[in-house]
Amino acid sequence: MCIRSPRSAIAILVLLFAACAKHQPEEQTPMEGGVESRDGAYIISGDALDDWEGSVLSALRGRVPGLKILVHRGGQCPQITLRSYATFETVVNPHVYVDGTRIGDTCILESLRTRNVESVEVYPMGFTKRPGYGMHAYGLILVFMRSG
Repeated sequence: MCIRSPRSAIAILVLLFAACAKHQPEEQTPMEGGVESRDGAYIISGDALDDWEGSVLSALRGRVPGLKILVHRGGQCPQITLRSYATFETVVNPHVYVDGTRIGDTCILESLRTRNVESVEVYPMGFTKRPGYGMHAYGLILVFMRSG
């Protein structure tokens, strides 16, 4: 490649810098309600959970952007939508993990109490850099329990 002018050289440097900047780790961004945004996840932990009395599902409601919850009557598990793909024909629930174990439905989020939870990570895009977790088109919810 032949660079013919200083402007071309500057343009190439700007493009290289922009490409490299995309690969830098994303910084933590605090949000309202004690939610942090980091690496494509919304994370609720610490005081934000301690101050909340109730279930993990109720703690997520209104705090995670784009999260929609449809609670059914008659003992069915709630339907959770993270990416606006709700349809009448398909269940679009995210995969839920508790301490690394995949849970088969979303009912666990209603039964877990926030006082027993260390943190909750919500990945609307369905993938995480954490090892051992699968990917899922409708998102991931990772719950980490307090030890002891």
